[in-house]
Amino acid sequence: MIDSITGRVVRVGGDHIVLETGGVAFHILTPPRDAAHFHLGEDGLAYVDLIVREDALFLCGFPRIEEREAFRLLQSVTGVGPRLALQILSTFTPQELVAALAAGDVDTLVRVKGIGRKTAQRILVELRDKVTGDLAGARELLPLSAVEEAAVRALTSKTLGFSAREAQRAVERLRGETLPLEDLVRRALEVIHSA
Repeated sequence: MIDSITGRVVRVGGDHIVLETGGVAFHILTPPRDAAHFHLGEDGLAYVDLIVREDALFLCGFPRIEEREAFRLLQSVTGVGPRLALQILSTFTPQELVAALAAGDVDTLVRVKGIGRKTAQRILVELRDKVTGDLAGARELLPLSAVEEAAVRALTSKTLGFSAREAQRAVERLRGETLPLEDLVRRALEVIHSA
């Protein structure tokens, strides 16, 4: 199973990005608002989910782990496939989704193009009790800052070679210490080596 892909961003479309790594370019579908997170020519990190269908094989990717977990959770709902899950995550952050589920807010969910009241009610019924673990923690989980994202990219670069998960966890443990990029990377290395 592929957990994440780090590579140079060679294309950014409205609903996808292309990351090149090791001579292979990966076409990755992403919520439209997340596509803007990736910058042409820079290194990018996408947490991915491989979708296997009888007639297709494709990757969906996200700049943050909690978005991928929300994507997987949404697909567990009857009638919600990858495309609709991407559309939902283009409308709501994981935090907003958790809040809507916790409140049983059908009116909020029907704002998503392609979701009617029946589908919204099904999402609420099937997911309300499943919102646990990492995604439930998304209420308090802040997105990575630009400096934190740069530190994760540095830690997952070919030079340092740490996994995306290790890098993000180390950087998140250092929240509260307002550090410049070089210091953040150095401290994150200490956190990883002490684990």
